[in-house]
Amino acid sequence: MRRLKSRRALTALCVVMALAVGYGLSANRTDVAQAQASAHDIIIAADGAERHVRTAETTVGAALEQAGIQPGPADLICPEPNVRLYNGMRVQVVRVVEKVVSCEEPIAFAVRRKPTNELRVGLNRVISEGQRGLKRLSYRVRCEDGVVKKREFLRAEVVAKPKDRIILVGDRGAGVSRGSFASRRVLIMHATAYDPSPRSCGRYASGRTCTGMRAGRGVVAVDPRVISLGSRLYIEGYGFAIAGDRGRSIKGLRIDLGFDTYRAAKRFGRRHVIVHML
Repeated sequence: MRRLKSRRALTALCVVMALAVGYGLSANRTDVAQAQASAHDIIIAADGAERHVRTAETTVGAALEQAGIQPGPADLICPEPNVRLYNGMRVQVVRVVEKVVSCEEPIAFAVRRKPTNELRVGLNRVISEGQRGLKRLSYRVRCEDGVVKKREFLRAEVVAKPKDRIILVGDRGAGVSRGSFASRRVLIMHATAYDPSPRSCGRYASGRTCTGMRAGRGVVAVDPRVISLGSRLYIEGYGFAIAGDRGRSIKGLRIDLGFDTYRAAKRFGRRHVIVHML
């Protein structure tokens, strides 16, 4: 009788244990199923690559942390870190870097001309070649994923000052005193401008005029029927000059004024001038 009761108790205990184990397995399976159901498949784009991530995290920030991506303080995260995840979401991390960069640029030197009676009209002498200066420009640059998105000017600093180019312009033999002169004839002429380069004088330009003079400031082209070659002139708004050249298009009351550079000639342009024959 006692043996029968013991067997019944043992059987009841086994049944209880089996039910408990079954319940535990069922609970674990339920938890796993719920976890799988709450997981999200998302895409994380960062550092030039895209990752397909499956995560059970609930927010963007937590998913990035799980994926081992650490955004910097200035980085852009889209959507924002506190946004809740959903299946198929695309999360983008844009790396932002701001830095100050500098570059150097030359400073053009000025050209100064000084009249001198040490040289005759039409001759020039360079006494200082001139030297370009240097300035440093600073900018604040914002880069997003290595691409410059914003460039802000900060300051400019002069590293080296330019030195002027100084040219002596001859006025000896013009028959004038400083500040006054006597004109034997006055003409109102239509003036153009040129420089010795091929840009003004054509591809075969030699830098010399038809009289053998070096072309440039102080040497002008005229129509020899109006002004004889070699004549000394004073041109208002230009200065002393010598008629040292002629041109196919320079006819009648036209005069072509020489300059040392194309830029200076272009700046003069075309205009009417008063020409004094000395």
